[in-house]
Amino acid sequence: MEANLSCPNEGVNKLLCFDFDKVERIAKEIRNAVPDKPLFLKLAYFANDDVIFPLLSRLDGIVDGYSTINTLSARPVTANGEPALGQDRPTGGVCGEAIRWAGLEMVERLARLRTRLNNHFAIIGVGGVSSAAHYQAYRTAGADAVMSATGAMWNPQLAWEIKSSLNG
Repeated sequence: MEANLSCPNEGVNKLLCFDFDKVERIAKEIRNAVPDKPLFLKLAYFANDDVIFPLLSRLDGIVDGYSTINTLSARPVTANGEPALGQDRPTGGVCGEAIRWAGLEMVERLARLRTRLNNHFAIIGVGGVSSAAHYQAYRTAGADAVMSATGAMWNPQLAWEIKSSLNG
């Protein structure tokens, strides 16, 4: 079971995953309500180890893993410089190819901190996965599993291509 604490991505000040008190309370409530299911929290991008380490420490033993990342907040514009998502929505979450660097960085960060905490939480890598090479990059970075959304929408054969690359 995954609780997405990083949506809607309209800027870091509005994302639930940056409010550690609320995240801990929610995670404990979910764990108490559904104790027999693995619990994953979907997180946004954290800029460095020191920012996310306190959250991981607080959630040690409460959650089974993390999936990361969702989207990155940006101000996408059209070729004419107009807000791409409409005048009433100047910012929004950007996904796909443009965020792979952040997804990989977060997986590396979580893998490093998992070792530092001597914790065994699982990591699901997310962000810009649209090829077998991207899948492998996430696994190399420390992901226990890899998920694709945008890449699979653009290439319905993506899962088959990844599986074929592993068997070949």
